[in-house]
Parts: sequence; structure tokens; C-alpha cells
Amino acid sequence: MRSRSRHPDIQRELGYLVGTLASAMRTGLDRELASFNISSAQWAILDACHEGEADTLTSLSRVIPLDSASISRHVDRLVRVGLVHRSRSTRDRRLVRLSLTDAGNRLVPELAQRVQANNAKFLAGITKHEQEAMMRTIQRMLESAQAAVYDGDS
Repeated sequence: MRSRSRHPDIQRELGYLVGTLASAMRTGLDRELASFNISSAQWAILDACHEGEADTLTSLSRVIPLDSASISRHVDRLVRVGLVHRSRSTRDRRLVRLSLTDAGNRLVPELAQRVQANNAKFLAGITKHEQEAMMRTIQRMLESAQAAVYDGDS
């Protein structure tokens, strides 16, 4: 029986490494946001609404890597605690728009500081040049993923 090489195979291990890093970053962010009683998923919703990237459940599901049911549950909670407001479209009563309340708009900058603090922990010891190169590489990988996974759906 042949022994397997212990040399890393990037195609096999890249997903594991990226997944592990994403999980650690989410856990770190959940800890940073715990005093606000906001989860990393709820932060993503607040940020997307604040930045104008999404204003419906459907548009949120396009920019946040969570299933629609999870996004809906998180939005329900954000509505309950007074950070997000739902309103029916006057043109299409089936369409429900989401917007931040005044409290939500006031909270986002505070949360953003915590997000930056969390990111800084993970980027410690990585030079600005390395960070820029990493971001370019990740962006190219995401573009490839879009083409490989989603563009073939039409």
C-alpha cells in the first residue's frame, strides 16, 4: 500500500483554511458585539441597510451569505428591538421595505468600530502591502466563484 504524501494540496485545503478563518472571525465579532446584544449576522443586516446595499429580505439574501429563513429571523429580532423598521410598498403591497430606525442609524457607527477592532486582531502582523495583496486575491477568487457557481444558473 502506498503512503500518502503529507504535502498540502491547496485545492483540498484552501476551503478548510478559508472556512476556519471565516468561523474564527465570526466568533471574534460575536464576542465584540455581545455587549450590544447583536450577532455578526445581525450586524451584516444593519450594515447592508445602512450602506444602501439592501432594503428587502430578497436583496439581503443576495449580499449576506445566509439562507433566507435565517435572515428573516434576524430581521424579526432587529424589528422587535427597534433597530429596523418594516414598511409595505405603496406601489406593490407584496413588497416589504426595510430601513433602519433612528436608533439603528445611531448604533451602526458604534458597531463599525467593534468590527474594525475585530478585523485588526486578525490582521495583526500582516503588512499593509500583504493586506492589499490578500484583498486583491480574495476579490479575484470571489469573482471566479461568482462565474463558476452563480453565472451558470441562467
